[in-house]
Amino acid sequence: MKRLVCILIGVFIVYAAHTQSYDHTTLWTRLQVNKLTTNKRTELMAGLHWRRQSNYHNNQYNFLDSPLLYGGQLQVSRWNAKQSLVFHLAQVTCFWSNQLLGKDADFDVPLNREWRFAFGPEWVQRPNKKWIFRERLLQEFRFFRSNNDHVVGRIRGRVQTIGKINTKVNFIGVAEVVFHDPPQLTGFKNFRYHQLWLGAGLVWKLNNHLNLETSYTFINARRNSIVEHDNQNILNILLFLRL
Repeated sequence: MKRLVCILIGVFIVYAAHTQSYDHTTLWTRLQVNKLTTNKRTELMAGLHWRRQSNYHNNQYNFLDSPLLYGGQLQVSRWNAKQSLVFHLAQVTCFWSNQLLGKDADFDVPLNREWRFAFGPEWVQRPNKKWIFRERLLQEFRFFRSNNDHVVGRIRGRVQTIGKINTKVNFIGVAEVVFHDPPQLTGFKNFRYHQLWLGAGLVWKLNNHLNLETSYTFINARRNSIVEHDNQNILNILLFLRL
């Protein structure tokens, strides 16, 4: 075991020595509205996203300095009778995004438009009244204006834990890993690492229909260049309305 640990540490040191990382502080906000039909089987979701980022030329920690992203999302999901499995039939997203500012060349990258279509299952376990566990697998197909809307694929797996602290506050934890998968642009491997997400926070029950999430997320993302990575430190402020 000690030998394995030493090998893993050595691999990480070699890997870190051959990569260029850019650190960012960002703010992610979202307004999300959910509606469950009367039979509690079909769920509709609509969301608005707005994000800002720091500018390392001014202040690396001022997440309000520069624009990052804005857009919207629609989703249709279908639950099974036991409420233990939900299949996201269609998730449609349109984002307008700026490049994360990690180096001088990033300031010259124009605003980009992305259409994203996704689908996949999500499993839900409720072992008791205090804990909820969710595991989601989504396949995405993305179309960027910068790539002349050539379709590219991405698959993402997420695990989420929700724990009840009291009647007004829940703890939330999340881990997600994202990989590029076919189809891909010419010259890129069909399957390769893209992102790792780790996050935790609190969900505040404001009333029977409105929740507020305040949380922190760390995202490591590899750029198209194998040796360049972005590290985002994210403050999330998310408002959820359930009709």
